[in-house]
Amino acid sequence: MTPANVLPTVPFATAKENLSGFISKVVHEHAPQILERSRGQESVLVLPLADVLPALAGCRFDTKVSFGPSVVATLPQFGVVASGESFDAALQSLAKELTEYCEDYFADFDFYRHTDRVTHLPWLLRFVLTPVDDRISLLAEGAAAPPPEVSVASAR
Repeated sequence: MTPANVLPTVPFATAKENLSGFISKVVHEHAPQILERSRGQESVLVLPLADVLPALAGCRFDTKVSFGPSVVATLPQFGVVASGESFDAALQSLAKELTEYCEDYFADFDFYRHTDRVTHLPWLLRFVLTPVDDRISLLAEGAAAPPPEVSVASAR
């Protein structure tokens, strides 16, 4: 079964004639559409952004955190590592590293789509479509909270 059998397909010329109506249908009616041109040789999936983030919620980040003299946070599936003097600082640094990876990934997606890293796409979309101020909370979803401070009494 092709996507056209399940999702409405709109020829580019038709959408272009009424671009406002096309976008309104997709966004306001929450109706994904396939937009195609060149007799189906080129096609794109058009989705409302408001529906994409909830759909990607299952792509959770599996942040690993190690506590020692410094806090090290890693995202093993992406090969991203960062550190900081505290849990929050390590996550902020990790968010910066992941942002840089996203910039590289989307700038050269034609390369990445031919590698095993193409599977990173839903997680990276979730990350970049999340407002910047909320991205650290994505990384903290699966991360272990910092251990409570333990005071050690000195033995006399």
